[in-house]
Amino acid sequence: MSLTRVAVFGGTFDPFHLGHLAVAEQAREGVLADEVWVVPAGVPPHRGPVMAGAADRLAMCRAAIEGRLHISALDLELRRPGPSYTLDTMRDLGAGHPGTQFWVVLGADAARQMSGWHGGAELLGTYHFVLVNRAGEAPIRHAEAIALGFLPGLTRVVGIDSPDISGTEIRRRVMAGEPLGGMVSPAVATIIEERGLYR
Repeated sequence: MSLTRVAVFGGTFDPFHLGHLAVAEQAREGVLADEVWVVPAGVPPHRGPVMAGAADRLAMCRAAIEGRLHISALDLELRRPGPSYTLDTMRDLGAGHPGTQFWVVLGADAARQMSGWHGGAELLGTYHFVLVNRAGEAPIRHAEAIALGFLPGLTRVVGIDSPDISGTEIRRRVMAGEPLGGMVSPAVATIIEERGLYR
């Protein structure tokens, strides 16, 4: 099946939690995309070392979205050596799927840092962006996005109804032996337990 519009949701996903799932589903709806592709970073360049390995983070992404027909998790960045730059990923996806319109999903905090990203100017001038406002971050407005360099015709701001969850809090709870109910899917909780992650 040929896809005309795909939302690309990258991140560390350490772990993939219910807030991420809400973003994936509602960002897709917000731009009427055929699918959303979740792309866990292999070596994230914008933050410290990840706690779970690449294979574990991909497994958690795939477990969380299992059965959801319009969401897939790709291992594209995990197979590429070196830092995981969004520009490289988007170029690869564009080359592999000509004719598909790609929308890059960004949280408000990430959007505010775009000017410092590798290839930020090319990203801003080439791709569509869906900027998501979710709990836990100061919301971004369309006017601020334009002032940051996002192009009006290529940018949409979407409010996400999601729980206020952070990977930091999940990892703290695991280390403290506290329950994760309402934070991650049961399948993700099982992977964390069985593989001894975040201990």
